Amino acid sequence: MEHRHINTKDREWGVAVVHSIWERGSEDDIRDLIREVKKNAKAADAVRRAISHSEVYGWPTFFKLYLDKIYGRE
Repeated sequence: MEHRHINTKDREWGVAVVHSIWERGSEDDIRDLIREVKKNAKAADAVRRAISHSEVYGWPTFFKLYLDKIYGRE
């Protein structure tokens, strides 16, 4: 999904990108984010920072458990 107001092509990850994917992303976007946080520490950090500020149901909890599993608890 191309975000009209967020540029992710340069791999600059931030909380706004993560929130946008959780709120408006497709299933493909979520799968891409899952793959990205596994290999990209900046994306994983952005997801960790987004978790406590998100009001989206489900995805923050999923990603917290996923990050704890692959990187250990913080």
